[in-house]
Amino acid sequence: MNLLTIDDNHDTTQAVSDYCMFHGIDSKEVNEGHKGLFEIQKQEYDLILLDISLPEYTGFDILSQLKKQGVRYKRIVILTALNLKMDDFKDYTEVGVREIVKKPIGLDRLDDVVKSYLMNVTHPIS
Repeated sequence: MNLLTIDDNHDTTQAVSDYCMFHGIDSKEVNEGHKGLFEIQKQEYDLILLDISLPEYTGFDILSQLKKQGVRYKRIVILTALNLKMDDFKDYTEVGVREIVKKPIGLDRLDDVVKSYLMNVTHPIS
């Protein structure tokens, strides 16, 4: 299982990294929108945690680009301190936006989110 976190907040990325290390989940953390988009394009991730309020190239920019590229059915959870609702992301549900999680995200909530999306992930044996 692997998880990508795209967030410019060091505390958030560190908490997710520590959580993943403890639970044996491969993780990658990036702190810029362009780098996050590049990661999504170059590797398949089982779950993507995406901060919507990134500076310069925002989470909305990433979602728009993925939609333009025809990317579908990712597992994307939006992280935000803003008062956003799923209606704000209705154009991106086919891309894979599944849920909005309010920041700061506590470890219990992070655990719930990760388990709910990664519980049934299986990978072929190579």
